[in-house]
Amino acid sequence: MNEEKFKKYLENYGRKNNGERIADSSITTIVTNIRTTIPNFFNIGSFFENTNIDEINEFYQKIKKTEFDRNNNRNPSNALKHYPRFLQFQKLKEVMLQYKENPDKFSLNEAYYFFKLNNFNGEYPIKAICREIQNVLKLENDFTTDESINKLKKIFRKDSISFIDIRENRNKREEFLPKLNHIKNIILYGSPGVGKTHNTSKLISLIESGKSEKEIFEIIKNNEHHNGIDISELKERVQFITFHQSFGYEDFIEGFRPNEEGKIGLEKGIFLEICKLAEENLLKSGENKEVPFSDAFNMIFKETIENEESIRIALKRAGSFFNVNDYNDKTIYFEKQSGTTKHTLSIATLEKMYHVEENTFIQGGLAVYYEPILEKLLNVKHTAQIEKTERKNYYLVIDEINRGNISKIFGELITLIEEDKRDTLEVTLPYSKKPFKIPSNLYIIGTMNSTDKSIALIDIALRRRFTFLKMTPKAELIGYPPAKEIFKNLNKQIKEDLGEDYQLGHSYFMKIQDEDDLAFVLKYKIIPLLEEYYYGDDRLKEVIKTYQN
Repeated sequence: MNEEKFKKYLENYGRKNNGERIADSSITTIVTNIRTTIPNFFNIGSFFENTNIDEINEFYQKIKKTEFDRNNNRNPSNALKHYPRFLQFQKLKEVMLQYKENPDKFSLNEAYYFFKLNNFNGEYPIKAICREIQNVLKLENDFTTDESINKLKKIFRKDSISFIDIRENRNKREEFLPKLNHIKNIILYGSPGVGKTHNTSKLISLIESGKSEKEIFEIIKNNEHHNGIDISELKERVQFITFHQSFGYEDFIEGFRPNEEGKIGLEKGIFLEICKLAEENLLKSGENKEVPFSDAFNMIFKETIENEESIRIALKRAGSFFNVNDYNDKTIYFEKQSGTTKHTLSIATLEKMYHVEENTFIQGGLAVYYEPILEKLLNVKHTAQIEKTERKNYYLVIDEINRGNISKIFGELITLIEEDKRDTLEVTLPYSKKPFKIPSNLYIIGTMNSTDKSIALIDIALRRRFTFLKMTPKAELIGYPPAKEIFKNLNKQIKEDLGEDYQLGHSYFMKIQDEDDLAFVLKYKIIPLLEEYYYGDDRLKEVIKTYQN
């Protein structure tokens, strides 16, 4: 059975070392070598019964070292080299069929490169398919798209496989990625202790794993266990913040605040910072061919300045120059040709010039110093090759999102967070006067305590731009039977008295293992919470009796 499949693989996809088609006569020789010549030499059964790639590769290495291989015009080792590729193809074909039947089961979150095979219908996400059989393909856990493409090129003849980069064609996204997650703004809400903050990590892990929205919401809603990635590995791609009543636009987006030098300066907020990181990733992953300003700037200054050396910048007047000897996030420090006084240039102003490709901001004075630096930056912009990177998602987790004044915090950007406005709609920021848009690879995940505000009372602008996922108490997650019984009885009474938004969360009771633990939790966690819920309410005594009995 495998012999016929192997022969068909060689006819359709098999390749010589130069990637060209294998001749029919050579195919016959290869099949004969695999079936009889090599097994007879080693005195073993047919290779067509063996599907262990590691064992076959061992035989390949052994036979390459023998006189039999060097002196045999049938070139047995070359024949044996094709068989592991065939086995890899068989596994690939199985996974490709699975993808066709159920793409929901595949990690499509970073699916921007696809491959297409002759004699095989459809386009297939390279990384998602290879991830399913990465051990068979001998790929490392953190393999890149380029590595998987190179692996496929070794398995297939160059004229039998083609690669498609849908980052260059937005219209292909809906065609190729019908299951790609489109919801980017999510709020987990529920009463205290139902696991809202805990589940933000699980939510990020599920998104990174490429699960469909339906799967993600079901797993989160039902508090199912998920062995996903550790989000601490994502480092700068995940940022956390908590909203409160005094939190404002200047803290979240940008505003004038005291800096480390004790002066008032324009500072970026956490939202602007993570949007910048996400946008740079989009640029480098191929959404835009322009070299990001930060990359161009670092190419000119970073290494030299870090080595504590100065950079001489020539002025237009012959023989004139100035020396740049330091910089930080906001300022370039330089000295004129004569004198040791430090002068400064604004990096933000330089960045504005970079995007419009001319100096329309500074006239006279410091213009003569800005313009030669701008010329160097534009030279990098127009000549440097962008180092392609994998497209990644970025996440901003906002705890207690409903405690902030949404209109005051988001300002004019509240419209831009909508999924269909990402990457396209642009505004000018009021302080820095910079153009700004929210990138499509940024997820905004909020948590909301339903005892503070019901959904009905939330800012309408927030409600219609977020998808809400309700977290409910789960008695089945409590292991200690007496604790589970008290939990059920208390919540039954609370629901009758105050409504389901005030029910106790299971996390208070999950670590209880004995009576002492139970007594401690009731005294120091549950009673204070009940006293807050039933403040000035005579029913508190009846509720306490519920667990005392």
